[in-house]
Amino acid sequence: MEEMRILDPAVDESTIRLTYERANELLPALRGRSITAKWAGYIDSTPDGVPAIGEVTTIPGFILAAGFSGHGFGIGPGAGHLIADIVTGESPIVDPVPYHPKRFESSSWGKVADF
Repeated sequence: MEEMRILDPAVDESTIRLTYERANELLPALRGRSITAKWAGYIDSTPDGVPAIGEVTTIPGFILAAGFSGHGFGIGPGAGHLIADIVTGESPIVDPVPYHPKRFESSSWGKVADF
């Protein structure tokens, strides 16, 4: 993803075929059905799959909330509450440390960014 940034990537037809074959094995009722739509795209995710939520120390006042991927629907209300707590200075609803973007400064992925 980091090497090639395009907004509308082509679908990998071999992956579509393989996924369709596996789906037919698991759900025989799908056999004979056609694929009506295909999509390819990038997923907003961090290297550890956990959202980055917190103030970017190199840009005081800038609160980052990114990397939710598909989890945004499920954790959106709690994440929104945490973000509001950070912005307003209220006592956070959960410990914000595990979500802070600074965790990527020294990680097994190497230095990801300057936070």
